[in-house]
Amino acid sequence: MDPALEPDAALIGRFARDLDALVDGSKRVGIAVSGGPDSVALLLLAAAARPGRIEAATVDHGLRPESAEEARFVADLCGRLGVPHHALRVAVPRGASLQAQARHARYRALADWAIEQGLGAVATAHHADDQAETLLMRLARGAGLSGLTATRRSRLIERDILLVRPLLDWRRAELRAIVAAADITPIDDPANRDPRHDRARFRGLVERADWAEAERLASSARWLADAEEAIEWVVAD
Repeated sequence: MDPALEPDAALIGRFARDLDALVDGSKRVGIAVSGGPDSVALLLLAAAARPGRIEAATVDHGLRPESAEEARFVADLCGRLGVPHHALRVAVPRGASLQAQARHARYRALADWAIEQGLGAVATAHHADDQAETLLMRLARGAGLSGLTATRRSRLIERDILLVRPLLDWRRAELRAIVAAADITPIDDPANRDPRHDRARFRGLVERADWAEAERLASSARWLADAEEAIEWVVAD
């Protein structure tokens, strides 16, 4: 690993604890890396915390002409880190809910890749700001308890393959600082600012509104998840 890319030791230790709580340290972990700042920070942290025990994959949806070049950017970065990289090309059906279709295809491809490579889990870079945005989006849609629960830290996506999210207690600004400290210019996906997408509109709300504090909103989502789990447990019993 290029020493210039290694995050601060305290950050590596913090991340290692978060990942170890989700995936046994003996298991190899796949890292989903789009090339954006959040996933690049995840890659840098994971490469330092579990050297020789991670692989990375970039899913190319083929929806933008830049996608193949973005996959090559991630491959080059993985080369500097000494991390094996795979580009996964998927076909996304055109029509309504394009983002939902792309998400489904992405997770399907990541699960198949993890099985082929013998990985114990796949990690994504969802963080506290994502949690806050999701909660507000679902409130606006009139969701009930199940819909308002937090993004799970782990869930099965295929057989014994776990999807894990070790960054749910991290803020977007922290992750971008890690990337900046490594002097990396991550990929900027314009869709993240496109007001036609719900996620982009609510992201702007969380960033601008004083009352929409991401950590408090993410905490509320976690409490709602605990409530749903308690209800499920009582019903099952």
